[in-house]
Amino acid sequence: MIELLVVIAIIAILAAILLPALAKTKNMAQRINCVSNLKQWGLAMNMYLNDYDQTFPWPRYQVTSTIQQDNPQWGDVQTFYNLGQGNDVWFNALPRYANGKPLYKWVSNPVGFATEKSIFTCPTAVAQGINPKDIPPGAPPPAGNMNASARPLFNYSMNSKSLANESSTAILKTSMIAHPSAFVLFSDVRNRSDDAPYNGSAPNKVDLATPHCYTTRFSARHSEGGNITFSDSHVEFFLHAYVVNSSGKDPGNPDINWDCSGITVP
Repeated sequence: MIELLVVIAIIAILAAILLPALAKTKNMAQRINCVSNLKQWGLAMNMYLNDYDQTFPWPRYQVTSTIQQDNPQWGDVQTFYNLGQGNDVWFNALPRYANGKPLYKWVSNPVGFATEKSIFTCPTAVAQGINPKDIPPGAPPPAGNMNASARPLFNYSMNSKSLANESSTAILKTSMIAHPSAFVLFSDVRNRSDDAPYNGSAPNKVDLATPHCYTTRFSARHSEGGNITFSDSHVEFFLHAYVVNSSGKDPGNPDINWDCSGITVP
């Protein structure tokens, strides 16, 4: 009996030692997979640019409805595709360069888009799952509606502030990028309202899983930080506190440019 208790005690001690290490290893593996996905998005972007006269795809649907820009419904995705619209948005234009499916081909499998392994899914976000508080019954978007059957839930997003300091009619081209190794293309985007730390407004806190991003939607799901793809295709991890200032905006770090000119976003 004493021997059994000793064995149980030893097992408990080993478990206490090994489980945190195993969890840390798992988290690191998920982060590496995430980096790989974001790297593929960067490479896909550069192949696209070579085919389209160095002109970038759009970070969101070019429509007047902010709901359809921030939180397009699956029905919107199908409708725009049927009308021949939105094929020049990143999530439809780039996947074919990375052996992936464009967003409109996920319409028939919306839950799979949020859960199946693909270049669209961050394994950490999938493992964390959806916060039940972010699926208010009957609430229309963008009120934190994280219903995978209703709309695409993005884990990665394209920079929405690339032309913040340029003309309202400007179209982004590679010649406009002042610092390619610092210009943000994609980043991890917030998928949970309890993703912490968070600096920003209350509405942005619950505007989740959007196809375009800025500091207000930069995720800290990887040990209080996230990954960013730059226009030279390299990917780098940054702590949330470095990317986002106390007001939720661009702190103006020289190695992270949200605007293509390199000027801090106002």
